[in-house]
Amino acid sequence: MFVEERTRPVLDKVCKLIDRAPDQAVLLRHHTNAVYAVSDVVVKISPPAIPLDRIRRVVDLVEWLQDQDFPTVPLHPGIQQPLHIDGYPVTVWQRLDASAARPITTAELGLLLRSLHALPLPPAGVPTALDPVTGVRRSVDASAILDGDDRDLLVRRLGDLAPVWETAMPFGSGLIQSDPQVRNALRRDDGTPVLADWDSASTGPRMWDIATVAVHCRRFGSHDFGDFVTAYGRDPRSWDHFEDLCLLRELQMIATNARKSAPGSPAAAEVHHRIAGLREDLQELTAWSIL
Repeated sequence: MFVEERTRPVLDKVCKLIDRAPDQAVLLRHHTNAVYAVSDVVVKISPPAIPLDRIRRVVDLVEWLQDQDFPTVPLHPGIQQPLHIDGYPVTVWQRLDASAARPITTAELGLLLRSLHALPLPPAGVPTALDPVTGVRRSVDASAILDGDDRDLLVRRLGDLAPVWETAMPFGSGLIQSDPQVRNALRRDDGTPVLADWDSASTGPRMWDIATVAVHCRRFGSHDFGDFVTAYGRDPRSWDHFEDLCLLRELQMIATNARKSAPGSPAAAEVHHRIAGLREDLQELTAWSIL
């Protein structure tokens, strides 16, 4: 299992390589990846099931973004990345402010995505292929926390929403981050906001990034999607199928977390909370908790 007891020994070896003290490490999160802050760096340990080549594409993308002067969290210099330690792909990043005192705003996120969406496709390719419909099916099949009724509900929802993915979308396609949100943005020392977490970056409809922001605004609260739209410069809400795309994005979030969550865990309880809301009404807007 992908748990802290298994990633801590990996962290110890990384700290030895980069001359940092592992006893100073602070666990930031342990869900999709294990993320530790150690002094002036952040160590990101991916599950062994993630191919090393995929993480190498993340490294290539970030280096290309830096060459384009796009504001992104930089990799820690001086070591060849990614690392591969005891079967775990590892990347090491420069540590930036988590912005607790100065949270990244949705307007700042809108400016970041506006700049990202204006870039050409990177010549070395992207880390992942975006296919949410297939991804939802696979996640539902692979989940250990869903019962038969849950699976049937999610599959029915997918059948209702899948057609939107084949619909021509405004704003075109290009390089997208795939999971843009204020928690995936940090600040440099000078206050400049930068985008982070490129594991899911792909080529796809720009509207997918925008729908992701909309979902985070309405499900996790305290953020104004209108501010994002103003900064981004284009309003997706006039597109007739925007709500369906948001619902598909929500379904993907539920299914992905259902696959990643262990039975009886707090994450599993949150997934069941989200499914209970869907069972009541496809259009409901029950508040979600961040995983």
